[in-house]
Amino acid sequence: FSSLSKIYFFSCVRFIFYIFRHIKIAHLNQFISYPPNSSVIGVIGEGVVLPCYVVAENIPEIFSVQWIFNEQSQKIPVSTYDGKTQKEKQDEKYQGRTEFFHSEFGAGNMSLLLKNIRSSDKGSYTCVVSFNDEYHDALIELKVAASVNVSIGLTCHADGWFPKPEVIWLDGQGQVRKEQSSTKVMMMPSGLYRVITSMNLKPGSDMEVSCRIVNNLLKTTSESRILISGE
Repeated sequence: FSSLSKIYFFSCVRFIFYIFRHIKIAHLNQFISYPPNSSVIGVIGEGVVLPCYVVAENIPEIFSVQWIFNEQSQKIPVSTYDGKTQKEKQDEKYQGRTEFFHSEFGAGNMSLLLKNIRSSDKGSYTCVVSFNDEYHDALIELKVAASVNVSIGLTCHADGWFPKPEVIWLDGQGQVRKEQSSTKVMMMPSGLYRVITSMNLKPGSDMEVSCRIVNNLLKTTSESRILISGE
């Protein structure tokens, strides 16, 4: 080579190495993907999927994935899957509450199902995947909320019945309601019966309610009806 040819050759080599190095880095940066919004919302008492997806042409059978909870004072290994033993290991705090999608490992799904969410589960989680002497991670933020179940308590009472009466809760169509009710029948000093019955009405159900007291001996009834409107 002439001096000029040598300079040109080594310049080309450096340029090709520069391109290869940046292509490799770009590939590694895309190794783990997750939704653009890297935060998920979980409801207390329910389950949520912490997403983590591997983008690779081939995922070997021998690999490991670990989910870590990043507390302020320490890092807790929530759940770990070891491809060598094909076993999972959970931290005591998460015992029985996590689950991997084993059948989808080959497709790159390293997500974790976190069940029975608690308020203390709120925070950031790291998904770490390792194989071929390399490891890659992604950060997911879990936000926790509570779902409030509102119900309306209804109570119906009647005095002066004999013999012991029957209590029936009805809807707007005159059908027996499916909600569970609690009924207490007491004998008063007069020898007659007092009835106290109650039930909880959930939002979205028929909001017209009837409380019917029946004297089966005399074939007579006494009924109170209420219609609940609004939110």
